[in-house]
Amino acid sequence: MSKPTTRAQIITRRTYNRPLDEENGVFETLDQTADRVIEHQRWLWKRAKGSALGVHAENELDELRSIVVNRQGSLSGRTLWLGGTEVAQKREASQFNCSYEKAETVHDMVDALWLLLQGCGVGGTPTPGTLNGFSRPIQNVQIVRSERTEKGGDDNNVETWNPETGEWRIKVGDSAEAWAKSVGKLLAGKYPARTLVLDFSELRPAGLRLSGYGWISSGDQAISVAYDRIARILNARAGMLLTFADIHDILNWLGTILSSRRSSEIILKAHGEVGWQDFANFKKDFWLHDNHQRQQSNNSLVFWSKPTKPQLAEIFEMMVEAGGSEPGFINGETAMRRAPWFSGVNPCAEILLGNKSFCNLVETNLMAFRGNPAGLRRAIQLLARANYRQTCVDLRDGILQSAWHENNEFLRLCGVGLTGITGRPDLTEYDYRTLRNLATAGAYSMAEDLNLPLPKNVTTIKPSGTLSKHMGTETWGEIPEGAHKPLGRYIFNNVKFSSHDPLVSMMEAGGYHIFESPNPTDTDTVIAALPVSYDTVPFQIIDGKEVNVESAISQLERYKMLMQNYVDHNCSITISYDVQEVTEIVDWVYDNWDSYVGVSWLFRADPTKTAADLGYPYLPQEVVTKEVYDEYVSRLSPIAVEDDTGQELVDEECENGYCPIR
Repeated sequence: MSKPTTRAQIITRRTYNRPLDEENGVFETLDQTADRVIEHQRWLWKRAKGSALGVHAENELDELRSIVVNRQGSLSGRTLWLGGTEVAQKREASQFNCSYEKAETVHDMVDALWLLLQGCGVGGTPTPGTLNGFSRPIQNVQIVRSERTEKGGDDNNVETWNPETGEWRIKVGDSAEAWAKSVGKLLAGKYPARTLVLDFSELRPAGLRLSGYGWISSGDQAISVAYDRIARILNARAGMLLTFADIHDILNWLGTILSSRRSSEIILKAHGEVGWQDFANFKKDFWLHDNHQRQQSNNSLVFWSKPTKPQLAEIFEMMVEAGGSEPGFINGETAMRRAPWFSGVNPCAEILLGNKSFCNLVETNLMAFRGNPAGLRRAIQLLARANYRQTCVDLRDGILQSAWHENNEFLRLCGVGLTGITGRPDLTEYDYRTLRNLATAGAYSMAEDLNLPLPKNVTTIKPSGTLSKHMGTETWGEIPEGAHKPLGRYIFNNVKFSSHDPLVSMMEAGGYHIFESPNPTDTDTVIAALPVSYDTVPFQIIDGKEVNVESAISQLERYKMLMQNYVDHNCSITISYDVQEVTEIVDWVYDNWDSYVGVSWLFRADPTKTAADLGYPYLPQEVVTKEVYDEYVSRLSPIAVEDDTGQELVDEECENGYCPIR
């Protein structure tokens, strides 16, 4: 087994190892995490098969465990965190990364919140015509906050209506089921009320770990704000249908409730529909219009036929004016050819989804198999078979509409991904076609073993921010994320930690640079500089630094190569670009429309500049020279990551709901 890098150990401990004895600071090792995940796979397999597993199946699970423990590949991050738990067996939607639905009814909104609470990214298209506001304006909306200091109260909602006083009260229960159902009560309630009381007094305080999910409770702060704002929307539309913008904002507010990186969303609207230009500018100057919730979703336009060059140029004009990233745009025409069931995408857009459908992802670390093509071929087949087993779920959990289960039974969508792509320039188009064929064969073989429907699509590439960090070792180095090229060879990755985290004192003792957050309201956060080097990726030398100055067209060509040779769904990639490249980009997208489904766009940062050069107190990733890097590393001593308490790491890439590709 190759020794993991320090950053990989920290990410693993903080993101995937569950607490065993939190009072005494005892958390899982990676071996124990893998045991739990494999037990979940065994449970899925036995249930789908209807009998005990034989020797061959148990040997396969042993091989899969070795791949996970050796960081050569992985099941999804949420399976690493929740696999094998009671939650994973009772709320099986918790195992899915990706979902999409048309948000049209009260039931759809309940589903959206339920999935967000499970940690599932939600894609949606607001669909006016059914949802409506209160029956008449409610003049008095009261919020009752929780004053609990320990555990929560009643798990169930209690709704009351008093015709004499005109008071309608929704007391929200202290459980995920209650939270999901409570938004249904708020949206469906049509009482002629004079007073609406939104009562959160049963909720546990923030900071307590949830025994089932293992996440940290966010208390009632976020949900009390969100429900108050949703009530305002329903008041403003009293007696009327909700508009696209109303439903969009309600979905965004629901995305703020969990108050964590897990609540990612994407909202879609067809280009050319009434109001598409307003939608394209939903985030413009949001801080001036008190629309901070709109940061919660990635907003993208869907083209159902090939646009003209002027239309593409218009989108980029909007994008540039808004800061370079939005509105994104998706080629629905090509998506339909790749996936006839296509209705939308998940927040990172790597999966082509139907209305009310899911996908679970796995990943193969290409860097771990340099010089070992046979091992790579075997790993991707095993991971694809494991991925198919993740579709063998029962989604009839008492909350979700039955369509989710029925669609999964039919589609059986898999998401067999790759990471470390730019660290393997030796792989050819033929190699990627071979890997796609092996992944497909692996998923198909598992379906046939179980006498179940074949998966409709199998391969994808996701951003892979956190899992790639988890997979770095001293043998193959740090892993470039997904299809992306790192900013430079030598990087100081500045990562946020709670100032109370025992790892902080360990890193200080080990010589790591620790500095306070520049945010004056973020008093409990410090930042640690973790040194990272990418030794197998080619860079250019500018001002003594090995940096990434790859053109947008070069990145798009890599996207096209992967789409044509490996990917069934979509390759999620962020294209960094300069304004001067826009004309060339428009020409490329127009000429390669049939190979394009959707990418994310981001203004290119100058990797040669320091934080001081750019006027920032620090950069999340700052490229440095080899000399600076070596001098810093020489001052560091090993830290005992295995002894840390494993408090939950804030994944900055998805902080506030954003997907890494944004």
